[in-house]
Amino acid sequence: MTINTMQTFANRYFVCLSHAPLDPISWDDFGEAHFAVDQIYFGKVFETMERQLTVKRMTFYLTWNTEQLPSYGDNVIAIVLGDEFCRFPSYSHRVRAVFKTYSMSPIIGCNLLFKPSYLNIMTFTQFLRMLIIRTPGFLKYYFYKLKGVKVAPIYEIPMGYYNQENLPIKPIEKRRYDLFFAGSLVLDSYSFWSRRKWFRNSKDIARKEMLSSIENLQKRYPQLKIAVGTSHHFGLEAKTSKDNRSYSEKLMDSKICLAPRGSSFETFRFFEGLRYGCIIVVEALPDCSYYKNSPAISLLSWSELESKIKQLIQDLELIKSKHEASLQWWQEKCSEATVGSYMAKRINAQD
Repeated sequence: MTINTMQTFANRYFVCLSHAPLDPISWDDFGEAHFAVDQIYFGKVFETMERQLTVKRMTFYLTWNTEQLPSYGDNVIAIVLGDEFCRFPSYSHRVRAVFKTYSMSPIIGCNLLFKPSYLNIMTFTQFLRMLIIRTPGFLKYYFYKLKGVKVAPIYEIPMGYYNQENLPIKPIEKRRYDLFFAGSLVLDSYSFWSRRKWFRNSKDIARKEMLSSIENLQKRYPQLKIAVGTSHHFGLEAKTSKDNRSYSEKLMDSKICLAPRGSSFETFRFFEGLRYGCIIVVEALPDCSYYKNSPAISLLSWSELESKIKQLIQDLELIKSKHEASLQWWQEKCSEATVGSYMAKRINAQD
């Protein structure tokens, strides 16, 4: 059953764009996703949740803002997207519940003491910046709790997929590419005096290291079919040579999906790869239920890429096993139906 009109809703749903958080747009049809492309995922999440909610007359805000909402009250629930700094929303004491798509606990993601490197220095610097940004909200949240003020529980949920097509699952043994990556990477050169020359962000450093490891892997295993495409900005279609298909089509045609960090260790690509049954290769991930013990292959650094996957690329049965594990993990931990049921259960339990 698909919910198509606002008249069938027992609750109200709004999208609050980042540049106009106090000017909400009513979401009358979950099938529409013209506000932002990751709303395709959350539209389906809300469909499941709406059918399972026992509470009525709730107001849901899908928002990018951790400072303000258009309204507050015990009937207001915020779904916060895109907050890479693990912040506690300022309005946590004024709403019923908060669901967030990024972990609430920042991770260092490296061992600077025993493995010093430029990448790890910048990663640790980024971690310190996150701590500084989130600390005021953290202190405020727990100060209210100590005073006995009712504060909303904050639940972590998967971020889902971004502009991903709904394609039939292709058998893993029939996929063209052994390894695939397409994403943004800034390759600009800067003058000697530019701050950006000496303080590159960890995303670009890590992804350059990944590309270097891919080149070495291709030299040692020339039989591997590897597709790599880069773009200058997030959301732009990354092109791979001699293949003009969409990102989704190429990902579905790949056995192994490389999912390096972006501005955060958490990326859409992790969930997109699982959804298509790819074997995911990642860096550090938070200790959330939808990451912990996942079938993804974890690396401490991209120099480990060959050692981690050399057995895999020569063992079709192992690839098939991990393919099935990825699909199962998506369905049981990250799918729209699973997340919608989880949200409904948490909200109903507060009634």
